[in-house]
Amino acid sequence: MEEHVTFFTDPATWVSLAITVFFLLIVWKKVPSIFTKMLDDRSQEIGDQLENARSLRDEAAALLAKYESDQRAAEKQAADLLEHAQAEVKLMIADSKVQSEEMTKRRSELAEQKIAQAQAAALKEIRLLTVQVATSAARDLIENNLKKADHEALIKSSTDGLDAKLH
Repeated sequence: MEEHVTFFTDPATWVSLAITVFFLLIVWKKVPSIFTKMLDDRSQEIGDQLENARSLRDEAAALLAKYESDQRAAEKQAADLLEHAQAEVKLMIADSKVQSEEMTKRRSELAEQKIAQAQAAALKEIRLLTVQVATSAARDLIENNLKKADHEALIKSSTDGLDAKLH
């Protein structure tokens, strides 16, 4: 009891035929080229993104290098400014010391001059008082001890001496 199956009655034939038609229809409608195009587009998009990422990475590296060099330059400039400021401070301190020493010297000299002037004024006043006291004492002694005749003789000799000095 064997059944004889013919080519058109065999289900495997119809399945094979359907698959073949399906693949022919796919090729005829250019479905592989559509998939290929989609994959190529996606590949191109990924390539563009990679290229964009590379360029962004290069720009970032360039900016990083620039900022690092700017930072080094700023640090060097800050160090130079600090060094310059310290040098200026040292000069200012030295100048201040010199100025204060000069001012102290001038004030000392001025004080010494004032002391000398005060001493000279005091000596002049003492001499003046001494002369006044001596004159007053001499006048008192002369008035008390000098007789009238001696007094007239003294006046005459003084006037004669004065006359000789004037002529």
